[in-house]
Amino acid sequence: MTILKIVFFPITIIYYIGLFIYRKIEKIFIANFFKNTTISKIDALSGEEFENICKLIFKYVGYKVTMTPKSNDYGADLILNKRYKFVVQAKLYYNHGVGNKAVQEVTSALKYYQAQFAVVMTNWHFTRQAKDMAEIQNVILIERQDILDFLNDVKFRTKKSKVFDLIAHYKVHVEKY
Repeated sequence: MTILKIVFFPITIIYYIGLFIYRKIEKIFIANFFKNTTISKIDALSGEEFENICKLIFKYVGYKVTMTPKSNDYGADLILNKRYKFVVQAKLYYNHGVGNKAVQEVTSALKYYQAQFAVVMTNWHFTRQAKDMAEIQNVILIERQDILDFLNDVKFRTKKSKVFDLIAHYKVHVEKY
């Protein structure tokens, strides 16, 4: 038993130090990527690339992110974990708003993935109907301005964007009722 402790304790320590260093380096690379990213570059992406950008955004702010399968995703593109479980529907649109179908899809994903919170994220804007539906369903909406705020937060090392604290935004949203 003592030999096992002598062997595995240092290995465990080395593993966690390596993991810590890896995460710090990964965060630096993600920050550098976003410092050179503009909203027009995001607009030019494919839907799958936008999902990857959303993944990087949430990873940067500290969420453990899992991408769902490309088909049969039950209305969620990403699953986030950080104290709570979130489902995220990512919508890349250009020149027209995201409608309430995205809100309905992510609401069904909420139940399927047994998550506590639902988010729809887009590079554009939401229609009035989508905003109304999101209020009724308690879905967090992240739109173009929120992404711009996030990009500025990364460039200027601030944390003002809604993306940094989804729970605080959710509580403000729910307290309206």
